[in-house]
Amino acid sequence: MSLKPPKYVDTVRRFIYWQYAQLIAKAAGFENNWGFVISRYKKLESGEMNWSSSIRDYEKELEKGRICVYCGATTNLTTDHIIPISRAGVDTRVVALLNSAENCVCACKSCNSSKSDRDIFEWYGPEGLDDIPQLALSKFLKLSYRVHEMQGTLDLKDPNMDGVLNIYDLGVVITSLIEKMSDKAQKGKEPPPPKPKAG
Repeated sequence: MSLKPPKYVDTVRRFIYWQYAQLIAKAAGFENNWGFVISRYKKLESGEMNWSSSIRDYEKELEKGRICVYCGATTNLTTDHIIPISRAGVDTRVVALLNSAENCVCACKSCNSSKSDRDIFEWYGPEGLDDIPQLALSKFLKLSYRVHEMQGTLDLKDPNMDGVLNIYDLGVVITSLIEKMSDKAQKGKEPPPPKPKAG
């Protein structure tokens, strides 16, 4: 995802649309075509165009057959969770989302073990962002959108307050948000403090 977004792409919602527009452009063979990306971005933002459904993602996986989404291996295949289930915490909505097929891709045992409990951005690192497979990135962007929507953070301008909104930060922010949501949900289950004694 090499095109720098315009200044008006300044919220989580817009940033996810921008990244998805670049994904569409790459799939259509217009990877660095600014006009094409802007056109798709505007259509996504206005609702004129929707991103592919989970069913379409599943169809893409079936078309390729059972292969590792990360390296193309065809043996020792497992199911990888793009955002690790260990990040779900106790928020039942997030647990359900991260346990769904929307968060799963086919991965060989070697890639799945190497990735471990990291999300795709932590695993690929900042230098490898352009190498993230389209299917995994597509699913991650949709998951990101849903988690931010659940939390009411889609319109934040800089969720992790580092001064920059970029795809790597988005991955970290999702992880951070899930951890914060879990902490918040856990705090809601703590017993209330004892009442002061009347004196």
